Amino acid sequence: MKRSIYILLPILLLSACGSPSAEEQLSEAEDRKAELQGVLQTEEVNVQKNTLRLDALEEDISKMQSVIGNSDIDEYVSIVGEYSGTLEKELANLSSLIQKAKEEKDLSIISEDMDGINSRIKDAMGTYESSAKGLELNEYLKRQHSSLQLANDEIESALQSVENGADTGSMEAVDEGIQQLNSASEYY
Repeated sequence: MKRSIYILLPILLLSACGSPSAEEQLSEAEDRKAELQGVLQTEEVNVQKNTLRLDALEEDISKMQSVIGNSDIDEYVSIVGEYSGTLEKELANLSSLIQKAKEEKDLSIISEDMDGINSRIKDAMGTYESSAKGLELNEYLKRQHSSLQLANDEIESALQSVENGADTGSMEAVDEGIQQLNSASEYY
């Protein structure tokens, strides 16, 4: 009996360690197939995304090629640079006037110089408008130009509010004008 157990034991061990059954192999193959299908779908999505990116890049390159050599666009960039430089300088002057008026609690400081600031900003706006008129711009710059025009209207209104507030001695009205000036930046 001992001998038969010794003989059966190795046979049993060998059969347990044997090759997997056909069902196990089929199950493993189906799992692997599902895994590979998932990878394939992911890669297909990545290919589609990359194709869309390439198409967008080609379109951007095409647009940029149409812009290269367009002197109107170069001129417009120069016009906007001059305009924004003047605007920045005058708004910095206004900011220092308001700061000084708050420190000294005297709004007449603003009133004294407001006409000059207002005049220089309006001149810069007029120069911008007349210089930009007639330029052939691409769609993006046309939208920027429209935004600047809206901002100019908002800036003029805000400057008028600051001036009226200074003239009437109302710091609240001046602050409201400053808030309006700050909100004009949303058009940029």
